Amino acid sequence: MANTKADFAALLAAGGLNYRKGFNPGEEVMARVVSTKGNYVVLDVGAKDEGIVSKEEFILDDGTLRAQEGERLKVWFVGMRQGNMMFTARNKAVGRGNAVLQQAYEAKTPIDGLVKAEVKGGYEIDVAGQRAFCPYSQIGLYRTEPSEVVGTRQTFLITEYSEDERGLNVLVSRRTLLEKERAEKRTALFAELEEGQTRDGVVTRIMDFGVFVDLGGAEGLIPNRELSWEQNAKAENLVRTGDSVEVLVLSVDVVTERISLSLRALRQNPWDAFVAQYCEGDVVNAKIVRIATFGAFAQLIPGVDGLLSNGRLAALAKNNRIVSAHEVVEEGQMLEVKIDKIDLDNHKIALRPVVAEVAPAAKKAEEKPAVETEDPQVWIRANNAKNAAVGNNPFANLSL
Repeated sequence: MANTKADFAALLAAGGLNYRKGFNPGEEVMARVVSTKGNYVVLDVGAKDEGIVSKEEFILDDGTLRAQEGERLKVWFVGMRQGNMMFTARNKAVGRGNAVLQQAYEAKTPIDGLVKAEVKGGYEIDVAGQRAFCPYSQIGLYRTEPSEVVGTRQTFLITEYSEDERGLNVLVSRRTLLEKERAEKRTALFAELEEGQTRDGVVTRIMDFGVFVDLGGAEGLIPNRELSWEQNAKAENLVRTGDSVEVLVLSVDVVTERISLSLRALRQNPWDAFVAQYCEGDVVNAKIVRIATFGAFAQLIPGVDGLLSNGRLAALAKNNRIVSAHEVVEEGQMLEVKIDKIDLDNHKIALRPVVAEVAPAAKKAEEKPAVETEDPQVWIRANNAKNAAVGNNPFANLSL
């Protein structure tokens, strides 16, 4: 008989049929209904032996049976009972009492619970009418505030079920279920994710080097340079944790499971708007946004800055040499500038400040009023001094 079974197994293997040898508690399986006779629904679960589910799980309120022969449905493995592979059609444990908790624990079946209160180290959970404990680290995938979960019903997995002299000990985890769900989504995500796609995501973390976004199964990174077209824009001024964002997929590395994203790529490049509006020689009111060692940057439109070099800024100091732009301008100041040069390939703009034209020295000399005196010698000396300042002294050879 043993040889016959071995020969049969070899025949199945040779035929290319991959039959399962066993299942893990709580494992989800797609099964086909073979029979609904008797007290159990018999299933083809892709294994050498058939699985069974209590018929009670398929009886509706009106007494009809919702499982039909040939139908395909999802079931979850509970364990071995008297040599039979037991499954359940319920993806959650239902009912109240210790027996329900023990069965959910052994079968690794999820169970709903009420988050009653925050306690030392975590949360008090009411599951099946019994008190359970969920550590802070197991309430979610990321840091969760008590106000977000206390008073809500969540689905948990019982990770510990035991009794001692102090009573019943029940530990539950929500994170375990979320990680399992995330792993399934992760596999599906990388199977369809491609460069150039537009995706919706949720901001999960803001770091010094960029922003992480959950795409539903995996996180992608928006580097700082891809957050905004504006230079030196700060991430915390653009997004917040929990924000929903639309991003462009820049690259996908399936091996390292790294995803690079862009937020700015889905927004108009301000350089396109600038070029359509301005050209070399235009005069613009600009805002000083940053001062460097070699000059000052002025914002022409949001996302487009131009450079006022220290040499050009010297015009604001009556062409006296300046060591730093701080000597003549300050951040936030509005300044009238002229666009000297536009380098489209490198996205650079050279600016110069607009200043009033300097009048000739002769016109700048302050006119002094005539000296009112009755003494001719005093009058001549005063006018000689005034005209000498402008190189015109008609009284140079005049004496009395």
